[in-house]
Amino acid sequence: MIRKSIIKFSVLVLSFLIFSCASPPQEQIPEMYWPLPPERPRIKLVDIIIGSLDAKTRFGKFKEFLFGPESEVKFVKPFGVAVKNRKMFVTDVNGVHYYDFENGSFKIIGTSDLRLPSAIAYHGGKLYVGDVIKKVVYVFNEKFETVMQFGFRELDTPAGIAIDEKNQRVIVSDSRRHMIFIYNFEGKLITTFGRRGKGPGEFNIPYGIAVDSNGRIYIVDSGNFRLQILDEDGNFIKFIGSVGTSPGSFSRPKGVALDSEGHIYVLDSAFGNFQIFDFEGNTLLAVGHNGRGPGEFLLPSSICIDEYDEIYIVDQINRRIQIFQYLKEDQK
Repeated sequence: MIRKSIIKFSVLVLSFLIFSCASPPQEQIPEMYWPLPPERPRIKLVDIIIGSLDAKTRFGKFKEFLFGPESEVKFVKPFGVAVKNRKMFVTDVNGVHYYDFENGSFKIIGTSDLRLPSAIAYHGGKLYVGDVIKKVVYVFNEKFETVMQFGFRELDTPAGIAIDEKNQRVIVSDSRRHMIFIYNFEGKLITTFGRRGKGPGEFNIPYGIAVDSNGRIYIVDSGNFRLQILDEDGNFIKFIGSVGTSPGSFSRPKGVALDSEGHIYVLDSAFGNFQIFDFEGNTLLAVGHNGRGPGEFLLPSSICIDEYDEIYIVDQINRRIQIFQYLKEDQK
C-alpha cells in the first residue's frame, strides 16, 4: 500500500515537472479581421511564427522538457515560403527551415548543398529550392536528400518557382535574365519565354509565380509594377495593376498566390500589404500596412496559400511568418 502511494506521488511530481518545464505559453494573437465591420469579414489573422518552438505549439501541441528549456531557432532573413499538408518550408540565409505542425517537429535542411536559398515550392513529396549563388534549382526527396539539380548554365537568379500540376511542369522566373523557364519533372528544359521590356509577355525583374488549375501562369512583373497573366503556352492574356498609390496599384510587388476560389493575392513589399483581385482585375480588398505589429509588415517577400486557404506571408524584416485565413461564405 505504501509502495503504491509512493508510485502515485512520483507520477504526480513527474507530471508537475513536465508541465512546469514545457515551453512558455505563446503570446496571444489578437483577433483581427479584414474588412472592418459592418462588412462581412473575409480575412482573419490566425497565427504568427517566429521560431522553431512554434512548430510545437501551433495546434496545441508541445514538447515535454524534463531537462530544461530547448533553445529556439529563429529566422535570420527569410525569403520564400511553401506549405502543404501542414508542412511549412521557409528559405533563409542558413538553409531551409522545415516545420511539421502536425507532428510538432522542426529542422533545418539543405545546409550541405545550399549557399543562398531563395524561391521554393513543394509538390508530390519533393521540395524545389532555387539558389541565387549557385544559380540552380535543387530538388530534395521526402527524406530531404538531394536527388537532382537543374538550371545550370541557364538560370542566373531564380526568384520564383511554381508547379504546373495540369501539365506536370516546374516554372521558374529569373529576375536578372527577365525570363521564364519551364522544366519537366526530370529537370529537362522544355521552353523559355520573355525578355526585358514593357510590352505584353515582356518583363522587368519578374519575381513570384503562381499557376491555376487551367495551367494559366501568373507572374509578378515587379519592375513594371504589374501582374501578368499568360496561358499555359506563354501567350499573353492580361495585365493587372500599374504603378501608383491607389487601391489596385503597386509600388514593389513581390509575390502572388491563388486561393481555392480563384482570387488573386499580390504581395507588395513597399506598401507592406497584400491586395486581393478577381480574375477581371477588380480590387476586392487590401490587407496590412508597414509596421511591426500583428497584421503589419516590413518588406514582405513571399506569399503562399495552402489547401485550407490559409495565407502564409514572409514578413522579412520582422523575421516572422504571419498566417491568415481566407473566410468563405460559410466561415466566420
